Amino acid sequence: QTPLSEWSREPVDHQALGLTDYLKVVSTPMDLGSVQKKLERAQYLSPDDFAGDVRLVWQNAIEYNSTASMFGVVAGILAQIFDRRFAMITKSAGLDPGRPIPDRPGWPTFQQKKKFYDICTKLTLADLNHMVGLVQQSCQGAVQQCGQKEVEVDVDELDMDTFNKVMQWATSKAKPVKAEG
Repeated sequence: QTPLSEWSREPVDHQALGLTDYLKVVSTPMDLGSVQKKLERAQYLSPDDFAGDVRLVWQNAIEYNSTASMFGVVAGILAQIFDRRFAMITKSAGLDPGRPIPDRPGWPTFQQKKKFYDICTKLTLADLNHMVGLVQQSCQGAVQQCGQKEVEVDVDELDMDTFNKVMQWATSKAKPVKAEG
């Protein structure tokens, strides 16, 4: 989950927000929480049905708020990220469905990469930016520019030394999850 998507994780409470025209502008409300529930209940008949609902979240935000508004700009960015990642996933699934890249000697294992991903989800945006800088210093090939303001770190391209250095740094920065009670 990206912090940018925080406002789209639950249905827009148009009544509480006083958005009296919301349902006139947005004919089919959708949010990421509803998408998650539909996924959990296996209500999507195809990946394209799922993608359609996710895209609807961004389209609604842009349609109601305009492309120039803060919400519209963020929705546009998230739409690009989603479309690129969805295309990568559906393309790779068609080539070799359900199989992660096999572990290679001297490189991070699948379990190590998963742990790293889990830790990264707890980092702030500033920490993520700093982490990208660390990766760029020692393993530039793992960093890919994706648009004007976004980069991706391909963990499969990180050598073990860089991976260990970045993992140690990320672990020290990750915010602990607060226990409810």
